[in-house]
Amino acid sequence: MKQSKFLSAALWVAAAFIAAPAVHAATVVKVLGAGSSAMWQTAALGAYSELAGSGAGHFTIKGTAGCTTNANCAQIHDSRSASILPEGGNLWVVWNAAQTEAWAYLSVDSVVGNRSYFAVPRTTLQVDPAAESGSGFATNLISSALWGNDAANIPSAVYSALNNASITTAFTDIRPEDAKFASCRVLNELESGTYLGLGYGTGTTCTTLIGTQILSAFSSTVANPVNFNIRGTDPFTGESIPAYTTVDVGASPIVFLVNRTNASGLGYGGAGTPVITNVTAAMAQHLWSGAECDTKEFAAGGPPTDVPVYVMQREPMSGTMNTTEFTTFRCGNTAGTGCAVTGAASYHNSQEKGVVPPPQGTTNSNNPLNLPCTAGGGSRMRAIGTSEMDSTAVYNTKDSIGYTFWGFGNVSKLAGSTNYGYLTLNGIDPIQTTYSNGELPVCSGGVCPAAPGTSFPNLRNGTYTAWSVLRVVTNASGVNLTATKQLVSAIQANVNSTVPDFVPFAAVGGDPGLTKYRSHFLQSGVAANNGLSGEREAGGDMGGCIEPVGPAPGVLSCHQ
Repeated sequence: MKQSKFLSAALWVAAAFIAAPAVHAATVVKVLGAGSSAMWQTAALGAYSELAGSGAGHFTIKGTAGCTTNANCAQIHDSRSASILPEGGNLWVVWNAAQTEAWAYLSVDSVVGNRSYFAVPRTTLQVDPAAESGSGFATNLISSALWGNDAANIPSAVYSALNNASITTAFTDIRPEDAKFASCRVLNELESGTYLGLGYGTGTTCTTLIGTQILSAFSSTVANPVNFNIRGTDPFTGESIPAYTTVDVGASPIVFLVNRTNASGLGYGGAGTPVITNVTAAMAQHLWSGAECDTKEFAAGGPPTDVPVYVMQREPMSGTMNTTEFTTFRCGNTAGTGCAVTGAASYHNSQEKGVVPPPQGTTNSNNPLNLPCTAGGGSRMRAIGTSEMDSTAVYNTKDSIGYTFWGFGNVSKLAGSTNYGYLTLNGIDPIQTTYSNGELPVCSGGVCPAAPGTSFPNLRNGTYTAWSVLRVVTNASGVNLTATKQLVSAIQANVNSTVPDFVPFAAVGGDPGLTKYRSHFLQSGVAANNGLSGEREAGGDMGGCIEPVGPAPGVLSCHQ
């Protein structure tokens, strides 16, 4: 009798278990990245098309609209100090059909991306609860032609796995050594001779932990300078920084953008036949230093009457800003001869020349930057983030000139219109073999495949000098490294077939990959090494010599 009751109870429990609805296994976050906008879209498409499999889902979100709990719909949280403010950005999330795996990437800037990864403890992603069950926020940030419409919300299992999860990977336009250098340059007191200190902190040895906020001239957006280390111990917590490695993704050019809506200014010459088509390094240095800001800078063939030009620049923690600074403004070479950190006649140039940040908590025409140039009638203005530079500053300001890392998504608001365009640099086209009318190309239907080996021909052959290798930073070993390498391979395999935003670093799918590299030089107290002979890559390479990858790596035709 007792045995019979026991068996009945056991059978009832088993039956109840079988009848219970299936429960999803816990979602594993494969890659949680933060950093540069240059890889944001291509990383999303790589994860979705190459890794997530059939039935995958995706979601994007930005800004603050529709979100009420956090300062931003998606942001990183740095717990090392209560005084460190969150950094908002554009977020994409991809998950597989079973919701057991997810990938995500928050677009901030390269220095913030590096800080997100190197902070000990690591920064975490905070996603507003509205993304799980709400509505009214900005979605579909990537063209539906590339991957269909976003899901209405992030599934609960995926949301729970992502919210408050630690960043695993930094996406960056510049090496970690250069990101650390850029951070210290911002946080040091102003040094108006060499501009090795930009004045958003105090002291000369990178001792400031949290610097003066850098403000936008176009919105309430701010950049927050915050200290971090890439080796040794964390400057806030004193905890040891784990070993890391970098994985190269591809190479992307800096493109100089112009607003041509004024037919008497930068649009002189008429629709489709602009007269101003080129900027030299010397012209750029003159414009961005504020010496003279008018169409006279572009010399022969300009408008008969000089017209003021409005010069747009990025925040100095941006990889875009630093790449342009060290390939064009600060070193200004025309033959890939590199940026000599000491001794170069142009080394004291900077787009930050003449910018004197006010005391913390106060503002003037230097912060937010809206500073009249010494001559010409134009002014220099600060945009925070790629979107604000391309889609607000240049888009809305007639006779403006700015710069951006190339990306079909980045320039989509300007592309396909004679009202906007791009310039050659030192007579070399950054996008095509030869320059036509400078109209920014568009992707037909959102997709514009390129035959392997054909994208950015002048970057590939080394004649266009304003570019950088895009890379990721992650753990030196373990699951984060494995998953990050898988995503990098997916990005490279997918880039030519959908939106060719960069030259893939490695040979893939018939593409020979990047056959040039930038030489490394001493940054952050480590020996320089390109890693081409199998050793660990180290040292900065912003503005480094452009060299061919060949049988004798390390034998340079130029010197640092």
